[in-house]
Amino acid sequence: MLTADQVASVIIARNVRPWTDAMSLQKLLYYAQAWHLAVTGEPLFDEQFKAYKDGPVVPQVRHSRMEQASRKRSGQDLTGIELDELSSNLLDLVIASYGSMSAEELSTLTHAERPWLEARGDLPDDAPGNAPLSPESMARFYRAHRSLAGRTAADLAAGGVYVRDPNVSDAIDIDSLLGSLDDDETAEDDSPWGGANLVPSRSGDRPRRPHRVRC
Repeated sequence: MLTADQVASVIIARNVRPWTDAMSLQKLLYYAQAWHLAVTGEPLFDEQFKAYKDGPVVPQVRHSRMEQASRKRSGQDLTGIELDELSSNLLDLVIASYGSMSAEELSTLTHAERPWLEARGDLPDDAPGNAPLSPESMARFYRAHRSLAGRTAADLAAGGVYVRDPNVSDAIDIDSLLGSLDDDETAEDDSPWGGANLVPSRSGDRPRRPHRVRC
Protein backbone atom coordinates (compact mmCIF):
# COMPACT_ATOMS: atom_id res chain seq x y z
CA MET A 1 0.00 0.00 0.00
CA LEU A 2 1.18 3.50 -0.82
CA THR A 3 1.76 6.14 1.82
CA ALA A 4 -0.28 9.33 1.97
CA ASP A 5 2.82 11.29 0.96
CA GLN A 6 3.26 9.16 -2.16
CA VAL A 7 -0.37 9.74 -3.14
CA ALA A 8 0.19 13.45 -2.52
CA SER A 9 3.07 13.34 -5.02
CA VAL A 10 0.81 11.81 -7.65
CA ILE A 11 -1.90 14.42 -7.02
CA ILE A 12 0.59 17.28 -7.33
CA ALA A 13 2.12 15.82 -10.50
CA ARG A 14 -1.27 15.31 -12.17
CA ASN A 15 -2.80 18.61 -11.13
CA VAL A 16 -2.92 21.20 -13.91
CA ARG A 17 -1.53 23.91 -11.65
CA PRO A 18 2.25 24.47 -11.55
CA TRP A 19 2.13 24.09 -7.78
CA THR A 20 -0.55 23.06 -5.29
CA ASP A 21 -1.20 25.07 -2.15
CA ALA A 22 -1.04 23.19 1.15
CA MET A 23 -4.75 23.37 1.99
CA SER A 24 -5.88 22.26 -1.46
CA LEU A 25 -3.46 19.34 -1.34
CA GLN A 26 -4.94 18.13 1.94
CA LYS A 27 -8.50 18.36 0.64
CA LEU A 28 -7.71 16.60 -2.66
CA LEU A 29 -5.96 13.90 -0.65
CA TYR A 30 -9.06 13.64 1.54
CA TYR A 31 -11.44 13.25 -1.39
CA ALA A 32 -9.14 10.66 -2.97
CA GLN A 33 -9.26 8.62 0.24
CA ALA A 34 -12.99 9.15 0.74
CA TRP A 35 -13.92 8.03 -2.76
CA HIS A 36 -11.55 5.07 -2.64
CA LEU A 37 -13.23 3.95 0.57
CA ALA A 38 -16.68 4.50 -0.91
CA VAL A 39 -15.99 2.58 -4.12
CA THR A 40 -13.72 -0.25 -2.95
CA GLY A 41 -14.30 -0.51 0.79
CA GLU A 42 -10.54 -0.22 1.29
CA PRO A 43 -8.30 2.78 2.06
CA LEU A 44 -5.87 4.12 -0.52
CA PHE A 45 -3.34 4.70 2.29
CA ASP A 46 -3.17 3.95 6.02
CA GLU A 47 -2.59 7.40 7.52
CA GLN A 48 -5.52 8.97 9.37
CA PHE A 49 -7.18 12.29 8.68
CA LYS A 50 -7.56 14.59 11.66
CA ALA A 51 -10.42 17.09 12.02
CA TYR A 52 -8.45 20.35 12.03
CA LYS A 53 -10.36 23.62 12.01
CA ASP A 54 -9.63 24.12 8.30
CA GLY A 55 -10.92 20.66 7.42
CA PRO A 56 -9.48 17.13 7.22
CA VAL A 57 -5.67 16.97 7.42
CA VAL A 58 -3.07 14.19 7.36
CA PRO A 59 -0.46 15.54 9.83
CA GLN A 60 2.42 13.59 8.26
CA VAL A 61 1.77 15.20 4.87
CA ARG A 62 1.30 18.59 6.45
CA HIS A 63 4.79 18.40 7.95
CA SER A 64 6.49 16.94 4.87
CA ARG A 65 4.91 19.44 2.45
CA MET A 66 5.33 22.69 4.35
CA GLU A 67 7.79 24.14 1.84
CA GLN A 68 6.25 25.38 -1.40
CA ALA A 69 8.99 23.63 -3.38
CA SER A 70 7.68 20.28 -2.11
CA ARG A 71 4.33 21.05 -3.74
CA LYS A 72 5.69 22.03 -7.15
CA ARG A 73 4.37 19.95 -10.03
CA SER A 74 7.71 19.63 -11.82
CA GLY A 75 9.52 18.65 -8.62
CA GLN A 76 7.73 15.37 -7.90
CA ASP A 77 9.72 12.14 -7.99
CA LEU A 78 7.29 9.36 -8.87
CA THR A 79 9.94 6.64 -9.17
CA GLY A 80 8.65 3.40 -7.71
CA ILE A 81 5.10 4.66 -7.17
CA GLU A 82 2.59 2.26 -8.71
CA LEU A 83 -1.20 2.38 -8.59
CA ASP A 84 -3.68 -0.21 -9.75
CA GLU A 85 -5.79 0.98 -12.68
CA LEU A 86 -8.89 1.66 -10.58
CA SER A 87 -6.99 3.81 -8.09
CA SER A 88 -5.17 5.67 -10.86
CA ASN A 89 -8.42 6.49 -12.68
CA LEU A 90 -10.12 7.41 -9.41
CA LEU A 91 -7.38 9.93 -8.66
CA ASP A 92 -7.87 11.46 -12.10
CA LEU A 93 -11.62 11.76 -11.49
CA VAL A 94 -11.07 13.39 -8.09
CA ILE A 95 -8.64 15.92 -9.56
CA ALA A 96 -11.00 16.64 -12.49
CA SER A 97 -13.96 17.12 -10.13
CA TYR A 98 -12.39 18.99 -7.22
CA GLY A 99 -9.12 20.37 -8.60
CA SER A 100 -10.58 23.58 -10.00
CA MET A 101 -11.92 24.67 -6.60
CA SER A 102 -10.02 27.15 -4.46
CA ALA A 103 -8.59 26.09 -1.11
CA GLU A 104 -11.32 28.08 0.65
CA GLU A 105 -14.08 26.39 -1.38
CA LEU A 106 -12.68 22.95 -0.63
CA SER A 107 -12.44 23.76 3.06
CA THR A 108 -16.02 25.08 3.10
CA LEU A 109 -17.23 21.93 1.38
CA THR A 110 -15.59 19.58 3.89
CA HIS A 111 -17.03 21.70 6.73
CA ALA A 112 -20.53 21.03 5.42
CA GLU A 113 -20.12 17.25 5.17
CA ARG A 114 -20.85 14.71 7.88
CA PRO A 115 -17.45 12.97 8.36
CA TRP A 116 -15.70 16.19 9.47
CA LEU A 117 -18.73 17.38 11.46
CA GLU A 118 -18.95 14.07 13.34
CA ALA A 119 -15.26 14.15 14.22
CA ARG A 120 -15.49 17.76 15.43
CA GLY A 121 -18.42 17.06 17.71
CA ASP A 122 -19.37 20.16 19.70
CA LEU A 123 -16.18 22.10 18.93
CA PRO A 124 -16.71 25.59 17.45
CA ASP A 125 -15.65 25.85 13.81
CA ASP A 126 -12.64 28.02 14.67
CA ALA A 127 -11.41 25.91 17.60
CA PRO A 128 -8.27 23.74 17.29
CA GLY A 129 -8.89 20.01 17.16
CA ASN A 130 -7.28 16.76 16.03
CA ALA A 131 -9.91 14.05 16.45
CA PRO A 132 -9.61 11.35 13.77
CA LEU A 133 -12.18 11.11 11.00
CA SER A 134 -13.88 7.73 10.80
CA PRO A 135 -13.17 5.81 7.57
CA GLU A 136 -16.56 4.13 8.00
CA SER A 137 -18.27 7.52 8.15
CA MET A 138 -16.38 8.67 5.05
CA ALA A 139 -17.36 5.58 3.05
CA ARG A 140 -20.98 5.72 4.19
CA PHE A 141 -21.43 9.43 3.47
CA TYR A 142 -19.98 9.48 -0.05
CA ARG A 143 -21.86 6.33 -1.02
CA ALA A 144 -25.20 7.77 0.09
CA HIS A 145 -24.93 11.50 -0.58
CA ARG A 146 -22.44 12.28 -3.34
CA SER A 147 -21.56 11.48 -6.94
CA LEU A 148 -18.23 11.71 -8.74
CA ALA A 149 -18.27 12.80 -12.39
CA GLY A 150 -22.01 12.14 -12.39
CA ARG A 151 -21.71 8.59 -11.02
CA THR A 152 -22.42 7.23 -7.57
CA ALA A 153 -20.00 4.97 -5.75
CA ALA A 154 -22.30 2.05 -6.62
CA ASP A 155 -22.14 2.98 -10.30
CA LEU A 156 -18.35 3.23 -10.18
CA ALA A 157 -17.98 -0.11 -8.40
CA ALA A 158 -20.34 -1.92 -10.77
CA GLY A 159 -19.44 -0.25 -14.06
CA GLY A 160 -15.76 0.43 -13.56
CA VAL A 161 -13.82 3.60 -12.89
CA TYR A 162 -12.85 5.24 -16.15
CA VAL A 163 -11.87 8.72 -17.23
CA ARG A 164 -14.16 10.43 -19.70
CA ASP A 165 -13.30 12.67 -22.64
CA PRO A 166 -10.87 15.30 -21.26
CA ASN A 167 -12.84 17.98 -23.14
CA VAL A 168 -15.90 17.26 -20.97
CA SER A 169 -15.72 19.06 -17.64
CA ASP A 170 -16.40 17.05 -14.49
CA ALA A 171 -15.83 20.02 -12.19
CA ILE A 172 -18.25 20.33 -9.30
CA ASP A 173 -20.49 23.41 -9.11
CA ILE A 174 -19.66 24.40 -5.54
CA ASP A 175 -22.57 26.85 -5.13
CA SER A 176 -25.16 24.33 -6.32
CA LEU A 177 -23.69 21.59 -4.15
CA LEU A 178 -23.61 23.69 -0.99
CA GLY A 179 -27.15 24.87 -1.72
CA SER A 180 -28.40 21.30 -1.88
CA LEU A 181 -26.80 20.05 1.33
CA ASP A 182 -29.96 20.30 3.40
CA ASP A 183 -31.71 17.96 0.98
CA ASP A 184 -28.96 15.35 1.11
CA GLU A 185 -29.40 14.11 4.64
CA THR A 186 -31.25 10.87 3.98
CA ALA A 187 -31.33 7.99 6.42
CA GLU A 188 -28.18 5.94 6.82
CA ASP A 189 -30.13 2.80 5.82
CA ASP A 190 -30.69 4.26 2.36
CA SER A 191 -27.21 3.13 1.31
CA PRO A 192 -27.42 0.61 -1.56
CA TRP A 193 -24.49 -1.37 -0.16
CA GLY A 194 -25.11 -4.67 1.54
CA GLY A 195 -21.62 -5.10 2.99
CA ALA A 196 -18.06 -3.90 3.09
CA ASN A 197 -16.83 -5.82 0.03
CA LEU A 198 -17.71 -3.42 -2.77
CA VAL A 199 -15.83 -4.96 -5.69
CA PRO A 200 -18.28 -7.04 -7.76
CA SER A 201 -17.17 -10.62 -8.30
CA ARG A 202 -18.65 -13.48 -10.27
CA SER A 203 -19.17 -16.87 -8.70
CA GLY A 204 -16.20 -19.12 -9.31
CA ASP A 205 -13.91 -16.34 -10.47
CA ARG A 206 -10.36 -16.46 -9.29
CA PRO A 207 -9.02 -13.26 -7.75
CA ARG A 208 -7.35 -11.28 -10.51
CA ARG A 209 -4.09 -9.51 -10.10
CA PRO A 210 -4.74 -5.79 -10.63
CA HIS A 211 -3.16 -4.06 -13.58
CA ARG A 212 -0.46 -1.76 -12.25
CA VAL A 213 0.02 1.75 -13.55
CA ARG A 214 3.39 3.41 -13.21
CA CYS A 215 3.03 7.03 -12.22
